[in-house]
Amino acid sequence: MSLPARSIAPPAAEIRGVPADLLHGLAVRPDRMGWDGLRYQGDALAGARLDDVRAMAGVVAAVRTGNFLGVVAMAPVHAQQAAVALAPVWRGMDAGASAPLSDAPAGDAFVWQPPRTDVPAGARAIAWCMEGHASLWLPACAPDMQALVAGEIAALLQLPVQAVRLFVLDGAAPPAMAWVDAAADAALLSRAVARPVSVACAGAEPCALALQPAARPSPGTGTALRPAESADEAPAPFAFSSPLPWAVRPSCARLLSQSDAACAAALPSVQDAGTVQGGRHARGLSEAGVDDLNAAQVFASESLWHEWALEQGQDPLDWRLRHLPEGPARDLATRVVQSAPWPGDAKDGDGRLHGRGFATACMQTLDPEGRDRVVWSAWVAEVAVHPQTGEIEVTRVVAGHDSQHLQAAQGASMHAHTVEHDAQWLASARRLLGAPSAFDDWSSPAGAAASDAPAAGGALTAGTAGDGTLVRHGQLGLDGVATLPAAAAIANAIRHATGVRLREVPFQTEPLRLALAGEAKAGSPPGRSALRRGLGWLAAGAAGIAGLAAMAWPMKPALPLTDGPDASLYSPQAIERGRLVAAAGDCVVCHTAPGGAPNAGGLGLETPFGTIYSTNITPDKATGIGRWSYAAFERAMRQGIHQDGRQLYPAFPYTAFAKLSDGDLQALYGYLMSRPAVQARAPQTQLAFPYSLRPAMAGWNLLFHDATPFRADPARSAEWNRGAYLVEGAGHCAACHSPRNALGAEKGGIHYLGGGEAEGWSTPALNRLADGPLPWSRESLHQYLRTGFSARHGVAAGPMAPVIHGLAELPDADVRAIATYLMELPGRAPQAAPAPDAAPVSVPAAATAAAVPLPARTLDRHANGERIYQNACAVCHEAGSGPTLFGVRPLLGLNTNLHAATPDNLVQVILHGIQQPANDALGYMPGFGDSLDDRQITDLLGYLRTRFAPEEKAWPQDTDTIRRLRATAHAGAP
Repeated sequence: MSLPARSIAPPAAEIRGVPADLLHGLAVRPDRMGWDGLRYQGDALAGARLDDVRAMAGVVAAVRTGNFLGVVAMAPVHAQQAAVALAPVWRGMDAGASAPLSDAPAGDAFVWQPPRTDVPAGARAIAWCMEGHASLWLPACAPDMQALVAGEIAALLQLPVQAVRLFVLDGAAPPAMAWVDAAADAALLSRAVARPVSVACAGAEPCALALQPAARPSPGTGTALRPAESADEAPAPFAFSSPLPWAVRPSCARLLSQSDAACAAALPSVQDAGTVQGGRHARGLSEAGVDDLNAAQVFASESLWHEWALEQGQDPLDWRLRHLPEGPARDLATRVVQSAPWPGDAKDGDGRLHGRGFATACMQTLDPEGRDRVVWSAWVAEVAVHPQTGEIEVTRVVAGHDSQHLQAAQGASMHAHTVEHDAQWLASARRLLGAPSAFDDWSSPAGAAASDAPAAGGALTAGTAGDGTLVRHGQLGLDGVATLPAAAAIANAIRHATGVRLREVPFQTEPLRLALAGEAKAGSPPGRSALRRGLGWLAAGAAGIAGLAAMAWPMKPALPLTDGPDASLYSPQAIERGRLVAAAGDCVVCHTAPGGAPNAGGLGLETPFGTIYSTNITPDKATGIGRWSYAAFERAMRQGIHQDGRQLYPAFPYTAFAKLSDGDLQALYGYLMSRPAVQARAPQTQLAFPYSLRPAMAGWNLLFHDATPFRADPARSAEWNRGAYLVEGAGHCAACHSPRNALGAEKGGIHYLGGGEAEGWSTPALNRLADGPLPWSRESLHQYLRTGFSARHGVAAGPMAPVIHGLAELPDADVRAIATYLMELPGRAPQAAPAPDAAPVSVPAAATAAAVPLPARTLDRHANGERIYQNACAVCHEAGSGPTLFGVRPLLGLNTNLHAATPDNLVQVILHGIQQPANDALGYMPGFGDSLDDRQITDLLGYLRTRFAPEEKAWPQDTDTIRRLRATAHAGAP
């Protein structure tokens, strides 16, 4: 289908304060959703526990409209609980529904991989719908996107577009479809309650966009689409097919609530780029926005123009210029080409292959007043390719764009603006090269300045506004067209240099290397590579033996003290990176005594071998690390050796910190040295013999410590490697979540992350999260790590609460990476897609509104436990039994601790409560250690286990565990 221009003038976005007394909404999605370009294709809602949820405390409404299901509540945590308690039942696709298409594109398809854009923390949409009008509060966006969302809400609510008013929300904007979906959910829920409703924006995995030329070249015809009568004849209009419907999809709320109606959508069109025929079968819902859809089409069509010229025996650049329409398009392209003379060399002294490519684009869009306009862009890109490695370098960029409504970022005084070899444009082009993100790349959720290193992915940075902020591809400041030809220009340059056509963006070096190696293998001397490999193994073995000998030597020298570094030499970016490393490692948790200054040490860590006190890691020169050189700091982090040569005990998890990269260790050192110095001498650690013999730790290290830094697994995704780096390195999750042997070393192999103990709490196994009666999904785990609460599993307490505080400092992408790694540990098959947290789940009835009647003999056995529960627990934990007093109302039938093999964690919570929750919105829980004796707690445990986890084996009815945990009362304090 063609791509029509959007002609509806959007309502002008206004600035108005957010309405008071906001309610919070959450929509529940089915597992399978699709759209065939016209109608909804997916699961249908067969039923849900609407009445039970409406009776829950904190819930305002449970809403069903067609297949749309959602809740409105007083707080986000209440909405999360209610969404799980709905327990929806979905009916599969009808037998006659179209089967999904294959995800694998054909060999001659052009594939655009949209980059994953994280949803900024706190991103949301607010709607207030009543009396035939809809008011929406959304992040600032371009006029064409205002028109899109206004038209979508009007279609959803069946209102005239003039009845939709837009207001601007503060904060960064999430991906376009994320806030379109959030706005539609909020509007539908607000209409049901006639009050303002806020809905948080949720991220999703972007779908790869594949374009297949609708006609194949015929041998000997000289054309990719049809025979040409002359070399100057222009090709027929390009026709493509795509397995995805080729348009910005309707909102999920409209597809679900109007499942039986036609739900069409349109987007601003790319001109002179051919026709796209949408997929005829449902294959999921595309999260791609207008920019990605247009960029994919330009990439495919401009690549085909280049191939057409080569088949005609023409120079691609001259041939493309001849077929541009006269006027601004040809004038701009000619100007750009003239600014980029080509010397014609195919190689340089280093043996690199050089090439030049040209591409252009035109798009119809809207100006700030809602009027249609046409803008052009043209690019010349020059590349150098290393034939042995396939590495691609963008060495030069000359680009121009032509519009009558140029913004400040473009130079408003010029009708046609051209840039040459500009650093920002080069960085934009290099983002398309697809080098995988380094596992130690950090980004700050607080908006700290980003690294100058180009990022991976297809997102382009096209320039800077007057205030220095980045102007993204597709924003009004660059007319949404300036960077569209970049990918095709680079692909054409690579084709010119190597003869290889790359069809997928971001460009990967490995396919190019393999293609080039096919021509070079014949010239390789036999046996030389084997000899090099043999010498490499010999050198590696010698280095390994030397390293083991150094580790086993018990006496280590002291490293000289220094005057300390000048912290002002560290850039703000380095300090921020170090802060994030420290947050991921929870440094302040272990190095801060109760009531003490942060990082001043003195916290006693109980171990089976005695109490070990943490040290002062502030830059105090007398009692801290202020006189430590970086070499001393690195040795302590990687090898567990103090500056003075003492062996450190592995209660300090250097076994994990050794995996940190050099860049992260340097940043962490700079961050710690920039903190305020605190003079505080920690108590000396004095263990009983033989554990007091610190030199013996050299032998322990030889047996159990691997100081090798983390190495990424090339077979895994960048997200998985990032998660592995955080879990295995800075996060040192195995220190608590892996069992230990008799010598205190973490067990590996099948025992890795198999559950352990920390401060008197049992830590659950992380290597079986997707198994068991209450399986975790990637999304529910992400939510738990992000907020300290999962409606399916409970709240974070004890030692896990401060871990959540540290994770809250990290960008959302890092928390998602951790969840991805844990759900896909080695040996576990990856999940096909991240399941939404509110996806269907079997919820025990005891977890919802009403109590389940118990057999008489069970009541007799646990009568005392039931009385304690009703008097002390039910007011907060019994759904529908009154107001929520302290925050969230955890559903005990879904609480992981009640399904655990031992009652230790539940005992800890009953004794000490939750005095400092991981998230303030969760509220606190009082402890009952002073009001209930050991026998009463035992009775309560038996009742809770029988009622809320009847399928589990009963815990032993004894008081030994309670007595033991009572004796270590400090273990329960966060």
